[in-house]
Amino acid sequence: MLNSTKMSQDLPQTITNIVLYYIKKQYHKYLEENSIPKIPEDEVKHVVTSFYTEKEQELKKFIRNTMRKNFPDYDRNLAMKTGTEEIILEMFDDRDFSITKVVLEISNYQKGLKK
Repeated sequence: MLNSTKMSQDLPQTITNIVLYYIKKQYHKYLEENSIPKIPEDEVKHVVTSFYTEKEQELKKFIRNTMRKNFPDYDRNLAMKTGTEEIILEMFDDRDFSITKVVLEISNYQKGLKK
């Protein structure tokens, strides 16, 4: 069991990992649907922005459900649940920052795929 100090330090990283996993799934789905090997660098921001807008509710739900799967006491652990909700709120409150972060992740991810 994580103590509350350790949990509050690990929570942002846990949620970041969940979001990155989700984004990579959506990224590969996008490539498949568009029959392309990668998103052209000058289109990444546009794709991420539309993804962020269209998938906002789905992403929030995915974060909460993944937290429930990984932490069986999630619904009873008020600190964890509140912390998660605060992070979700921040992510969608500062949309430009979040989009920029995801664009950077995808660009770096694509550069790693060139091998």
